[in-house]
Amino acid sequence: MFFLSFGDWGENTPLKKMVLTLIYKLKPDAILSLGDNFYEYGVSSTEDPLWESHFKFYFFEMKFYAILGNHDYLGNADAQIKYSTINPNWIMPNRYYDRMYDDVHLIAIDTYEMAYVESISNAVSMGQSASDCFRQLDVLRRDNQLQWLERALKASKSKWKIVFGHYPIYSNGVHGNTSELTKSLLPLLKKYKVHLYLSGHDHNICYREDGVHCLVSGNGSRISRIHSNTEFASLKSSVGIAYIKTSIEKLEFGFYDMEGNTILQKVLE
Repeated sequence: MFFLSFGDWGENTPLKKMVLTLIYKLKPDAILSLGDNFYEYGVSSTEDPLWESHFKFYFFEMKFYAILGNHDYLGNADAQIKYSTINPNWIMPNRYYDRMYDDVHLIAIDTYEMAYVESISNAVSMGQSASDCFRQLDVLRRDNQLQWLERALKASKSKWKIVFGHYPIYSNGVHGNTSELTKSLLPLLKKYKVHLYLSGHDHNICYREDGVHCLVSGNGSRISRIHSNTEFASLKSSVGIAYIKTSIEKLEFGFYDMEGNTILQKVLE
């Protein structure tokens, strides 16, 4: 299977048009979408005009495995889940879910509830009151997502395991590493030998390996600065999107620049 993966595509910009051109050029089987689907404040309902102008207009007839980002929570997050029943190309049956195939197990998670401090900080910076955010997170955390994730990983029969969420574990971008995820999520991914963790949130691309191959791919519609850090791979371009190719024999992943040139390639066998 061949996937392209990027997040933070929620604004209609020239960069988003470049992403669309690249998708049509490369013809992936599906997109692994990494959250912040609609800037700045998510969608209001399944009938919100943003579905037409920001999703369908750009990504007509493309299969999206979608998750929620922090900006999506500023709107009606449930509407994005319900939209799955309206448009079969928008796959988000729950805040977190999985799809198991022979060659790859795709596990979509909701990092908004996992990274409590990060979520509150981002919500307050966007004008939401801290008390409202606390109440929202209190409801979400009752689902005990980490226990669900461990059960899913334990039951996995696929050759390759790929987990994707919005917040990065490691990033050399503006937001940087998410310490809450390095403490709670990363040990679980290592325990069950997850191969890839994909994320957005920072509007850059970067790669770091720490028992799990961690990629940030947040150039869906915006670009932000990066910090020089030798723990991250040196890339030939500072702008691009992640790709993943899976088969029973091997897992290939890395980044393309916006012209489709490979700027990072890794192969696991």
